[in-house]
Amino acid sequence: MVLSVDVNETVLDAISLMAQVNIGAVLVQKDDIIAGIFTERDYLQKIALQSRSSQQTKVGDVMTTPVISADPDDSVQQCMETMTTCHCRHLPVVKEGKLLGIVSIGDLVKKLLDEKQSEVEKLNQYITGTY
Repeated sequence: MVLSVDVNETVLDAISLMAQVNIGAVLVQKDDIIAGIFTERDYLQKIALQSRSSQQTKVGDVMTTPVISADPDDSVQQCMETMTTCHCRHLPVVKEGKLLGIVSIGDLVKKLLDEKQSEVEKLNQYITGTY
């Protein structure tokens, strides 16, 4: 399940949800369609640094749009390249217009580290003859 807020909810609602579940971004929906994404970076740049009110500003007014997404068939490398290009840390995974989930840069780094560790273990077993 991917957490989201409605475009008409306040920024305070969005950051409260993010803090409650310890996440760095939340999708913003309008009529069950992804309208944008709201991130910690959005909060810093569009609320805190501009002295805007979290209680009075609608998240739909400060969300990032359009949302860059990944296909479930995209490789970890492709997702990392997309994130590097768009300077984003969260990537919704969408297939045929349906939201399947969201990955963070941390998720991708962990996956790469796990894959490398597995390679090291296999090479070690090969070298020691225990493969």
